[in-house]
Amino acid sequence: MGWRFIDTDITDPYYVTAADEAIALARKEKKVSNTLHFYRRKPAAISVGRSRKIHDDINVDECLKNNVKIVRRTTGGGTIFTDKDCLIYSLVFNRKDAALPSSQKIFENICSSLVTALKKCDIDTMYKPPNDILLNGKKISGSAQIIKENIVLIHGTILIDTDLELMNKVLKQPKQTYVSTICRETNHILTMNDVKESLKKEFENTFDTDIKKTELSTYETDLIKKLLKKRYRNDAWNYRR
Repeated sequence: MGWRFIDTDITDPYYVTAADEAIALARKEKKVSNTLHFYRRKPAAISVGRSRKIHDDINVDECLKNNVKIVRRTTGGGTIFTDKDCLIYSLVFNRKDAALPSSQKIFENICSSLVTALKKCDIDTMYKPPNDILLNGKKISGSAQIIKENIVLIHGTILIDTDLELMNKVLKQPKQTYVSTICRETNHILTMNDVKESLKKEFENTFDTDIKKTELSTYETDLIKKLLKKRYRNDAWNYRR
């Protein structure tokens, strides 16, 4: 069975975080096929790993001043800043379909695909295990994953022209020494559509499948509404640590 491709593009931070979980739950229930999901967040948002502590990582007052939302995801990893100039990819698939035996193999497989896709856009990057992509020695992509009942949800960022000044205001651990963007590190004029198309083609090669554009199912959209109410629009969830 071929994969689905869903592009929600520029969307509310809470909504797309709920959408990733809804897609994974729908895949677990065998209601949908394996899925590639692209999105960007507007307004800007901080995505918090499930076990991170808000006040260790985030300048909450600066978030309030700058209308930066805070949302806690179900995957692990660090606390990251995202905005409309950061492309986020999400892949939801049954691990048995991909023959990937471990979390590290999944990271290696997906990150290698990113490196190849960006190379086809004339952007020379390198994979730094376990889950980073470097350009000129600076991090321009990171990823996180969770596996439940053989269903993998892996998502990650590609910093194309992200507002690094705002990032360093709202995060307590300054990242300017090791995080950058594609636009800062190269002279290439690179559009979101360029990156999306190259990534989609490379994921088709990686998973030996066709990926056809479609929309979220009614089951998923109903589930998103429930997850927004229960978790992602709820401070008790987002600030729980």
